[in-house]
Amino acid sequence: WYQRRVRAIRKLQKVQNSCVRFLFGQNVKRWDSLTPLLMNAHFLPIKERILYKIALLAFKCINNMAPGYLSHSVKIKDQPQKTLRTDLDYFLLHVPPLPNLQRTQRSFSHCAPYVWNLLPYELRTLPNIDSFKKQLKTYLFQKAVSDEIKP
Repeated sequence: WYQRRVRAIRKLQKVQNSCVRFLFGQNVKRWDSLTPLLMNAHFLPIKERILYKIALLAFKCINNMAPGYLSHSVKIKDQPQKTLRTDLDYFLLHVPPLPNLQRTQRSFSHCAPYVWNLLPYELRTLPNIDSFKKQLKTYLFQKAVSDEIKP
């Protein structure tokens, strides 16, 4: 579902919004913003939920908690001989070159390093899976709210 068409994600978001309206009853009007209700129900928007699942799988691969077929598809970025200050981040994943086929771009071996490398350094360095899940969800909630505020 990574890099799916906007239309498909919009349809899923409509289903999630309907579920939230059902949970909170009749006092929610159709034109009201559902972001506060999504946060109250602890639901991530669909786009952020996809990123959450990919980042969590990448964390499990790095920490040897994932199945072997997934762990072998991501690799830690090699450190260059001559280092720069930006190269001191040892928690980045190697991003493979872009393939010609779009289906391959959506594969886990291509999307996981991209999603993982976009996470803040503080998140990527967490040692415990429970604290990673909690802080990742908080980060994605904040990102979703800030994206909704922007025009």
